[in-house]
Amino acid sequence: MIPALRFLLTTFLLAASLSGTSANPSRAEPILVFAAASLQDVMTDVISGFEAESGQDVVVSFAGSSAVARQLEYGAPADVVMLANVNWMDHLKSRGLLTASSEKRIFGNALALVVPSEPKVPLAVRDMSGLSQILKTGRVAMALVEAVPAGIYGKEALTSLGLWQTVEAHVVETDNVRAALSLVALGEVASGIVYVTDALADDRVQIVAQFPADSHGEIVYPAAIVAGRDRPEVIEFMTYLSGDVARRSFVEHGFKLLEEAR
Repeated sequence: MIPALRFLLTTFLLAASLSGTSANPSRAEPILVFAAASLQDVMTDVISGFEAESGQDVVVSFAGSSAVARQLEYGAPADVVMLANVNWMDHLKSRGLLTASSEKRIFGNALALVVPSEPKVPLAVRDMSGLSQILKTGRVAMALVEAVPAGIYGKEALTSLGLWQTVEAHVVETDNVRAALSLVALGEVASGIVYVTDALADDRVQIVAQFPADSHGEIVYPAAIVAGRDRPEVIEFMTYLSGDVARRSFVEHGFKLLEEAR
């Protein structure tokens, strides 16, 4: 099944699962969150904490940021959207799909080159020649380089470092960054470019290099309430997302706390 149809089917199934919740008017309907795939581990923890504290149910769907944005354009019934790229959030904002002044930009990330954990690479890459040699050993998994944030950042970094033309023919593109990570973890490719947080979440891969922060655009995770969905419980969730407990969880999972959010 092609990615867009698969994600659309997931959306419809989520909507169907929520359709019966209004039968009990004393209980608010679940909050539906659409989030970037790279947020899967941390948001699972954050949502569990919010549900325990608030008694409110949250349903979350993960996909590449480009797929999330497009599904909102198609009318998917999300309450909150969390992306890995401000350009896609600005895209939604320009189309009037977000609640005014609800956007938060709190967390960031870094970009890493990873290889399978076995066999062990004895030393981390410390210079550009070493990075180039790793990239030349075989196929390189990356999220879609023209659409998905991790792929966009990865191409920017390789271009900035003068390596894109060398690597381009060996790139294996995937729907999202977690799919790229899986190819590395399974040994299907020689290396991959993913977020540091993705690499830390899977012990089947090892980080051999982090790309310089100035080699690509700043990696920022914006979150916002979808237009017309600013129910009290949704606002409560957004407040929790920017609170101390959620911030600690993001930092524990390897995310950066942006300077302006401290």
